[in-house]
Amino acid sequence: MQRVLGIDPGIASTGWGIVDAEGGRLRAYCFGTISTNVDAPMDQRILDITESVKQVIEEYSPGCLSIEDIFFLRNVSSAIPIAKVIGSLQYLASLQQISYACYTPLQIKLAVTGMGKATKKQVEHMISFMLGLQEGRAMNHASDALAAAVCHIHTCEGTRGLY
Repeated sequence: MQRVLGIDPGIASTGWGIVDAEGGRLRAYCFGTISTNVDAPMDQRILDITESVKQVIEEYSPGCLSIEDIFFLRNVSSAIPIAKVIGSLQYLASLQQISYACYTPLQIKLAVTGMGKATKKQVEHMISFMLGLQEGRAMNHASDALAAAVCHIHTCEGTRGLY
């Protein structure tokens, strides 16, 4: 069995989701969202996210981390804190001796929906379908994190037809 922890990094909210793959089947094991205090200093918020992900790793023992990489067109200032979160999580994975991979939003959307320009709603719908979740149960950041995990599994397996 392969267990992947997907991460949708953000400063205000970071989504996480664990997907198990075994015998060509995918299953959402658990998922959630880490929220930070908007009034806390940036370094504290990054630390809070990192510590929360560390707790998830210690509790569920994933074999690897799949992180949605940063992509931006205009707002560089909002991308910098997210890049810091990604770096912190990569460092955490290294300390925990867990492999990690980063995938662009385009790669994740393509792996999950077959369309690189899929909407968030389309990704959420496909994740619900692929993982047998009730529609809307894993929303927004958690759904994106599960999609990052599925992308990694599909990339490692070399196919998109595991469900």
